[in-house]
Amino acid sequence: MSQVRFLNPAEISLQFPPGAVHPRLTIQGDRTLLHARLFRCFPLTSPDAFISIQDESGRELGIMKDLAGLDPDSRKALDEYMDRRYFTPIIEKITALTQEASMWRWEVSTQRGISQFYIRGVRDSVHEVAPKRWQVVSIDGQRYEIRNFDELDAKSRDLFESLF
Repeated sequence: MSQVRFLNPAEISLQFPPGAVHPRLTIQGDRTLLHARLFRCFPLTSPDAFISIQDESGRELGIMKDLAGLDPDSRKALDEYMDRRYFTPIIEKITALTQEASMWRWEVSTQRGISQFYIRGVRDSVHEVAPKRWQVVSIDGQRYEIRNFDELDAKSRDLFESLF
């Protein structure tokens, strides 16, 4: 039976060499990974806690329980990597919801601009993951998030509620 190895963030250094896909990670007094893989154990409920560190073959070397103690440059590299890995557009406004055959076409504004996508069934594609926080999964698997339903404008809330 293997045990979980918890790593001290103060002993971890992370860099993103120019043009790299994966960060270089050094565990002080242990090893350096040229192509580290980092995963959130709980991406929706605890995105900044329990970060799994794996080598390029997928073998877990340990978990950072939290990010306190991680130096600022390493934190910046980690945030950049996680933003790429877990990019989820945040829906700030719903412009239109239109039913087309058996699908719904969404037109939304996100933190990265205007987007349009389709979902099949509301039951399978729209989920409340926490109070007032919703996740919408498009037919191509892209996840969108409504961080706080109450912060949407009135038209967006009305359109969203019309789905149910």
